[in-house]
Amino acid sequence: MLRKESLKGIHGIYVVVEDLGPELRGVLNRSEVRKRVEAQLQTAGIRLVKELEAAKLPGEPYLYVNMAALPLGPKRYACRIDLEVHQLVALVHNSSTGHAITWEQGVVTAGGVKTIFNNFDELVLDFICDYLAMNPDN
Repeated sequence: MLRKESLKGIHGIYVVVEDLGPELRGVLNRSEVRKRVEAQLQTAGIRLVKELEAAKLPGEPYLYVNMAALPLGPKRYACRIDLEVHQLVALVHNSSTGHAITWEQGVVTAGGVKTIFNNFDELVLDFICDYLAMNPDN
């Protein structure tokens, strides 16, 4: 429950897509993944912000996307997909601050691009559901 509650009060999110690595080069690209997640967030009514605006929001939130793959054969991959929300947090004992993962969901899948994107879309939907549950007046 704390994972979901960490999304409460976020009024915009910046999307960061990690480099996909050489295994997926020519199969998927960062821009394609970013556009896919941003389209889903916008359709759900979640406000997207640019990096500079995110840095001015409370907690400096961003949605981090990471995909790592190993080839299994022609057009087939074993793929680890992670979605994480990072926010600025403070340590209780000394009040020092830094970014930490406050929400995360991941999956390991195997198959072609369609399978990878189906699993990716499910993770994005998990985030959307948790976000909207905590921000119903979004």
